[in-house]
Amino acid sequence: MSISAREIEALKVDREDATGILAAVFVGGDRDADGQWVILDAADWLGRQSDSVSAARHVLVSLSRTQPWLDDLRQYVDRLWPAFLDGWKTSADRGHEELLAELARSHREGTLLSRLPTHQVLAVEHRRCVGDLVEQHGESDAGRLTQDMLAYLIASAGYASVTNNPVGVPDFVLTGLAGPVGRVSVTLNSDDLRLLVKLCDQSGRPTWRQGFSRPFCVSVVPRAGRRRRKRLTSE
Repeated sequence: MSISAREIEALKVDREDATGILAAVFVGGDRDADGQWVILDAADWLGRQSDSVSAARHVLVSLSRTQPWLDDLRQYVDRLWPAFLDGWKTSADRGHEELLAELARSHREGTLLSRLPTHQVLAVEHRRCVGDLVEQHGESDAGRLTQDMLAYLIASAGYASVTNNPVGVPDFVLTGLAGPVGRVSVTLNSDDLRLLVKLCDQSGRPTWRQGFSRPFCVSVVPRAGRRRRKRLTSE
């Protein structure tokens, strides 16, 4: 990956509650790495006396391990990215503008994750999905589409506002907390329901069972506590 010093400088933030991130996804025939995001705090690259910075994937991965403050973000993306791509690829195949419009509408409606498949997306399926995206759209456009999806995947963690920059850096900015979550209905079969009840009992928090309203519908009320979200800017 190569990025100009000017672009890195554009990710500089002066607020303690904000982070400028670099994110890269690689496709090159490496089955252990293809289709996975590498996410870094851009602050480590600020102030370098050169016109650009270049680094191989293994260098970026090593650097990311020295930035534990982004681990929760990386884990969230790693866990959901294969399913998110699977669920949104049909929209991505219609192009950047249509994809962004659908993502933005879904974000407003709070349904960004509703398209995710219920089955686990296997690594081989994910690599094929990424490969198909690149083959159909080319590396440049596929990169833009995955960037669009990454912005809203991260937004699904609780960011209220997504600003996409069509020209220049940062490519997107996430700000604010999403509104409070209401009641969520989850449909389970009888075996899954019994397992959920058992796990609630084992947790030592029997009050978690109080929302169960009928045999196959569980009402889950999120905890009242809310975590602060950092403002994120990304290249």
